[in-house]
This record gives sequence, structure tokens and C-alpha cells, in this order.
Amino acid sequence: MLHSRRRFTTVPAVFLAAAVTLAAAGCSAGRDGEAVAATPPHSAAAERPPSDTSGWTLPLMAYRPTKEQHSTLVAAEQTLVRTCMKDFGLQWAPPADLPPLGPRNEMDWRYGTHDTAAAATRGFQPDPAQAARYEKTLRAAQNAPRHSPDVEVVLGGSGLPPEALAAAGPEVRAGTFHGRKIPKDSCFGQARRRLGTETYGATALASGLFGRSFPESLKDPAVTAVFARWSSCMKGKGFTYKDPVALFDDARFGREPHPVTLLETSTAVADTACRGALRVAEVWHAAETRMQQGYVRAHLAELEADRRSIDASVRNATEVLATG
Repeated sequence: MLHSRRRFTTVPAVFLAAAVTLAAAGCSAGRDGEAVAATPPHSAAAERPPSDTSGWTLPLMAYRPTKEQHSTLVAAEQTLVRTCMKDFGLQWAPPADLPPLGPRNEMDWRYGTHDTAAAATRGFQPDPAQAARYEKTLRAAQNAPRHSPDVEVVLGGSGLPPEALAAAGPEVRAGTFHGRKIPKDSCFGQARRRLGTETYGATALASGLFGRSFPESLKDPAVTAVFARWSSCMKGKGFTYKDPVALFDDARFGREPHPVTLLETSTAVADTACRGALRVAEVWHAAETRMQQGYVRAHLAELEADRRSIDASVRNATEVLATG
């Protein structure tokens, strides 16, 4: 997660949040109500090399929408909004999805990648082709024609900033558009009430705990010990950093797009070598898993209620898509 904050600062914050939300859940609630723990890295399938995060998960992922569920909720919301806008004689299409940019999965976002070949060629920068596609899509969205103030209110309703509401005409400010009553909180508000979620199923509790465990894991004794070993390893290769967080926040390697330097590639190769040899991500992930297991035990009733709410929203979304 610190990787995402430092490496890809050109990516809008909302996209970084979406990247986290989109991560596939890999564990589930057990029969006795306890969360099934993430598989410890040392017991991963033998065919996966060290630091392969593809099979990793975290306990709180069981209480968040999966990637597929998130996609279902988004598609259903867009369907409902499109229908609502059509009822007002308006054509609406959602903006194009932003293409992928950055590490392959959420665990790489969270603990850092181990792609030595990429480190040797582009340092800490994202794939150039990915970045170009992303920037092109983003520019297209930013340059798309804007809706009129009246249409913005029909689409976005009372959730818009006051200046947007003030820019609308008197009829719309009074609550109608071409004589038709605007739904409470607009077409988007109506869609979200129908689905039973305003956040694509993500809940404040699970999201908050998921964010909390990361900085707390940095204080875990096992994590601080492996960080110290990593620091010594890096020093032996000619690079002085207290811990990976200090490296992640090095402004020379990612504040803005820039030509990749020999210093950057050398640092990135040393980092991946030291983290891989010392199994830094494995230790880090195991510590955060323990913390999240504690959170689940402490908040089990609320988290299970959140999970039921997510499942209900997904059922609603599936019905919407089935009926068109």
C-alpha cells in the first residue's frame, strides 16, 4: 500500500481506493463463526516460488466484496442509472474503465513487488505501455463533454456540491426536470437505494480495520526485526535505508513520471534481492494476518452483519442485471 502511495502518484486517489476494493477475497467465514485465516506463506503450494503473492489473502478480505461482486454491483448501478436517465429523455453512458496500472494484485500493492526483471529495466516505475493506456483513458474522460447543470443534478442530485446545485435552473432546483419529479438524491441515489449500498458493498468497519492493520504491522517485533536485516542487506549493496518504508518514500524514485536512472534500477534490484532473500513480505504478511485475526474476533458480530449486507446487495444487483 505504501508502494501505491509513492510509486504511482499520478493515479487519482479514487483509483487507488478502487484498486484496493477490487482485490479478490481469498478466505471465508468458518462454520463456528471464526474467520478462516489466510494460508501462512511457509505452507503455500510448493510450486510457487518464495514471495509469490498470487495465493495470499488476509482475514478481513472475507468481509469485503470480491472483485467479481464489485463488478456486478457497478454494472447493476450503471444499468439502473441509465434507465433512470432515459426516463427523463436523457442519454447517459458511464465513463470508460481505467485500465490496470501497477502491480498485479493487492498483495503486491501492499508489500512490494518481487519482479527482478522489471526492477532492472524500469526501477520502481510502472510498465510504460500500461501507463500510456492509463493516461490516454484518463485524458479522454477529462476531455469528455460536460453535462449541463440541470442534467448534472438529475444524475448526481443532492450529493453535488452547493455550487453545482446553484448553477441549475429554477425548475430543477425545485425538484423537477421537464415536469418529471427528480428522485431523491438523483438517479444515482435511486440506484444505490435499490441495491442497498452506496459504496459497492465496501463497509466502513471492514475498510477501516483493513487500513488500520497495515501501519500497525510496522510495529510488530517480527516485522521490525526483518526490516533491520533488510536494512543491513541494503547497506551491504551500497544503499542506506532504515526500512522499506523509507525506500518507498524516497522522492527521487516516483513523485512524478521521469526517466529511469541507473541509480533507480540499481536500488530497485537491490531491494527486490534483499526482500526476496530475507522473505520480508512473508514475515510482514504473517504479522498483518495475526492482527486481522484479532480484529475479526473483536468485531465478529458486526463483520458478519456487514457480510450479510454485501450478499444482499449482490443478490439485488444480480436481479437487476437479469431483468435488464
